[in-house]
Amino acid sequence: MTTDNPPLTASLPKVSARAVVGFLVFCELASGFVQGFYAPLLGEIAGHLRVSDADITWFLTVQTLAAAVCVPLLSKLGDIFGHRRMLRIAVVAVLIGTLVTAFLPSYPVVLAARILVGPLAVWLPLEIALVHNRIKGETARTSIGLLVSCLTGGAILGTISAGVFSAVLPTLTLTLLVPVLFVAVSVYAVFFKVPESTSRTGAKIDVLGFIGIGLAMVVLLIGLRLASSEGFGSPSTIVTLAAAVVIFALWVLWELRVTSPAIDVRLIVSPRLGPVYLTAFLFGMVMFGAQAPSTTFLTADPDVSGYGFAATAGTASAVTAVVTILATVGAATFAPIARRVGIRAVLVTGAALAASGSLIQIAFHDQLWQIFVISAINGIGMGFLLGALPALVAELAPSDSTGIAAGVYNSLRTLGGSAAGAVFAVLLAGFTASGSLSSSIGGYITIWSVCAGAFIVSAVALSVMRMPRVSDSSSRKGDS
Repeated sequence: MTTDNPPLTASLPKVSARAVVGFLVFCELASGFVQGFYAPLLGEIAGHLRVSDADITWFLTVQTLAAAVCVPLLSKLGDIFGHRRMLRIAVVAVLIGTLVTAFLPSYPVVLAARILVGPLAVWLPLEIALVHNRIKGETARTSIGLLVSCLTGGAILGTISAGVFSAVLPTLTLTLLVPVLFVAVSVYAVFFKVPESTSRTGAKIDVLGFIGIGLAMVVLLIGLRLASSEGFGSPSTIVTLAAAVVIFALWVLWELRVTSPAIDVRLIVSPRLGPVYLTAFLFGMVMFGAQAPSTTFLTADPDVSGYGFAATAGTASAVTAVVTILATVGAATFAPIARRVGIRAVLVTGAALAASGSLIQIAFHDQLWQIFVISAINGIGMGFLLGALPALVAELAPSDSTGIAAGVYNSLRTLGGSAAGAVFAVLLAGFTASGSLSSSIGGYITIWSVCAGAFIVSAVALSVMRMPRVSDSSSRKGDS
């Protein structure tokens, strides 16, 4: 049920939709900056805290686990109580988390601070809901594309900035205060420049539903992490994954029975949104799950393994940069292209390009220039998907459930990446001979085949689903 609250509308700041999008674009730039900033500094952080390489991996892991709980919860609460209200909570939590992290008081305290950074993942779903509440049609698509492209571009900027500031600033604490400044400006924008959304759902809070999906996601992610390090045949992995499946099955049964579920399971698997969510999961598999295999392939010594380029960290980063930069361009430009050919054509083209990149790599992977060309193809294809998928989710979701619909999209991408990361690690291990540290080329060809298959399935699913027709005429009056 959708309700519109007139007093809430009357209290909105007198600010144009274009200005609102501008402030939210900066927030996503800051979000990407924070997400890209810490990884290059993990070695320095581990040395400062005097912890092992294995321990410091939890620096990023606890944030992922916190995000698994926060994204569905805060997205749904945004639909109920207001998306800006939840975004305010999320930005303040991230500000506190990044500030505490900067001073590195102790390893346990830093891990607790990283939990507070977890709500960073819900910024985009809440911002999509805020945008879609004020504007519709092609303008909304363009705005969402800008949000996604700034998130991706911010990650590049953060990764580069980490090395630059680490080199020029005298202490690690000063370096870690840099992302705090970005988040602080985002806090100002969200509190003073972004108006509240007006659509509300009349649903009650499904406490057990939120607890169930949060617990299922955390247990599943822990199980997948165990699978990547110990294998799927490990007793601890089997028990953990089995527990996750049981919890998830019980959660689904509960959600199907309650009148106001935390997540509408029927909508997720419906012909209306099911193909989009399937694509989100498969897209996440390739986008996040294939990152580590891509790096190990590039850095492998051809004299030892028979493949690879003995690439330096700089060369590997350059390949990643090609994908990321072109993905940013694709996300930013999908809307004007969709205006001419339709959003279905953009999505199917994106999936087809990404599938083609993986298929080409199966046959051509002996020269470094081939890898750069393949990366360019993958980047454009993934960029179209990055921008168009969340825009389509916002258009297809009920008007009072935009937040949770976008949140589920984000969660499925993360889950797909975690699942693929574990599976790909096991695949490479299966192609590694006894006494060797490197997989045979067959392991990588298998991974590229899986990636191609994932995008082919996505293209087929998207090509048969019914797409909405939108235009700027559907934009809300007064939002220009």
